[in-house]
Amino acid sequence: MFVIVWYLIPVVATALLHALGTALIVIERPRLFSRPSHHRPIRGSFIITIVLVELLILHLIEIGLWGFWLWALGVCATVEASLYFAGACYTTLGYYAAPPQGGAVAEIVLGMMGFLMFGWSAGILITTVIRYEQLALGWKSTGP
Repeated sequence: MFVIVWYLIPVVATALLHALGTALIVIERPRLFSRPSHHRPIRGSFIITIVLVELLILHLIEIGLWGFWLWALGVCATVEASLYFAGACYTTLGYYAAPPQGGAVAEIVLGMMGFLMFGWSAGILITTVIRYEQLALGWKSTGP
């Protein structure tokens, strides 16, 4: 039980970091789309790429947060091993060939967090693509 409590700290930190990061992306997105342009398809693709890179950076920061947390807890001997373990678990739903001693709980929690955060990011990316298609093709929004 004590081990799970130690993993709640990075879980909450990851969720807050992701909320802040995606809020900044969503706040920035209307400004990117609002500028007039005669090259809508190229511009829309560029905006989608920007959002994709921002989400990638956000996930890398979250993996780094977990890596340093696991290293500080002594789950991995080196920072490099800890970052690799965190990245492998975060991106593969918790599958790691041979988790380090005491890393089984981290493997499960990291897999769940990666799954949830990637789902959240997919929603942001999908709404960006929908917004681009509305502008590029002249579709009207059915929302508020």
